[in-house]
Amino acid sequence: MRQSIGLTFGATALATLLLSGVVQAGDDVTEVEMRDYEYHPAELEVTAGATVRWVNAEKRTSHDVYFADEDQGSERLFPGESWERTFDEPGTYSYHCRPHENRDMEGVITVVPAE
Repeated sequence: MRQSIGLTFGATALATLLLSGVVQAGDDVTEVEMRDYEYHPAELEVTAGATVRWVNAEKRTSHDVYFADEDQGSERLFPGESWERTFDEPGTYSYHCRPHENRDMEGVITVVPAE
């Protein structure tokens, strides 16, 4: 009986994290899901030195992560694939999905100095 309660609690906690769109995946790695033609969360604040991992959680659609101000980003990510970037400098980093610009698929990473 205890094992079943523990699994239920664990599944509930994981579901809560996934629904919030942010899952801490280790030391200074934060995940952003790409689903329903949106980034979840669309706005994120991290400290300098943190890594963000974008994960395509769609069933059939590919997306990318493109930083137009820097002319750099990921290749197309198919369902289940991911891409990471480490943010060393404080600042505001806007990005979007090139294949789905017409859907306003956009996000912002705000990097604050590490204390």
